Amino acid sequence: MRAEKVDPVLPENPAPYLTDWFLEIGPTAGEIALGWPDLVAWSRLTGVELTPWEARTIRRLSKTFLNQKFDARKPNCPEPRVQADQAETRKRVDEQFKALMGALAKGR
Repeated sequence: MRAEKVDPVLPENPAPYLTDWFLEIGPTAGEIALGWPDLVAWSRLTGVELTPWEARTIRRLSKTFLNQKFDARKPNCPEPRVQADQAETRKRVDEQFKALMGALAKGR
């Protein structure tokens, strides 16, 4: 997409400041999700007092980011922006294809 200069379609973001803070802190702490100490340290250094809701949301974003990072390594991983029904359809097609190939292999 970058080479073709196409902007990705992103979902609506009702709290863009949280996304900015999340990216400023860093989406992960290496190969693990952000922990409470990471958020406390960032908060102290920047003087931004996170509400409990904001802190939990940033941690949840970090966990989701990390899960997607690991899932993306799988060859049949749908793009994160794929709608849930499309992902479910893709999963069913993958399962049907595997079953078909398994049946063909047994028939030989």
